Amino acid sequence: MKEFRRFHPSTPAEVRERVEHAAPEELWSAGEALPGGRGTARLLTVGGHRVIFKRERRGGMAASLLPDLYLLEGPFRREWEMACRLAEADLAPQPYAQVFRPAGPLFAVFTLSQAVPEAPSLLGLWMERRLGPEKLRAAGAAIGRLHAAGLLHGDLNAGNLLLDDGGTALFLDFRHSRLGPAPPPAGPRGRNLLRLSRSLHKLHHLRSLPWPEGCWEALAEGYASGWGEREPWLEEWIARSRRGFGLSHLRWRLLRGS
Repeated sequence: MKEFRRFHPSTPAEVRERVEHAAPEELWSAGEALPGGRGTARLLTVGGHRVIFKRERRGGMAASLLPDLYLLEGPFRREWEMACRLAEADLAPQPYAQVFRPAGPLFAVFTLSQAVPEAPSLLGLWMERRLGPEKLRAAGAAIGRLHAAGLLHGDLNAGNLLLDDGGTALFLDFRHSRLGPAPPPAGPRGRNLLRLSRSLHKLHHLRSLPWPEGCWEALAEGYASGWGEREPWLEEWIARSRRGFGLSHLRWRLLRGS
């Protein structure tokens, strides 16, 4: 693969010029490290524009073999297309650019997108004790709209959902997501919501965070408003989320103590 860059038409001219003429490593070193995301995101200011500069990196066991080098371009192109489509629907920050940097037969990938500093993640709000029923309803409504737009988020967790004080929600990280021409059926949507439930339980145990008031009911109420109706399966989702995730709780407690 030869090095190449793709840009969104809305990319500010100053940002495009900087990305076209600077090596990704130079931009990376100029950024301010941000928490979360395996330490892969940096905050940059380019020509007065605040942007997020991210070096794509694997998680899990694969990270020990090839932490940030890839063979196939297709998943990143699909993620780019999803992010562009969802940005048009006000469900994702505006993507600005992707940079592919060759390394022999493999390549590293860097992405730039609009920074939304006034929109902390659900995790950030929870850690600041600001994750109440109103914000949870707004988060649930955004997930309902996301599903109505045809997308099942591949990593729906408390760090990939941003929420500002006005109730506007934005999603991040679509590489393992699925975007179809029509809204998915109830079963896959319910399993997708359970990913968020598991994320919240994990954070509750690992970080000793107190449960927000009416957590599951508020999320379900919001989801129903975003989707357009309250479906019967939401009651089972509430009950399942309240029960938690069995032996995983013990593992999370052990991790917290290690």
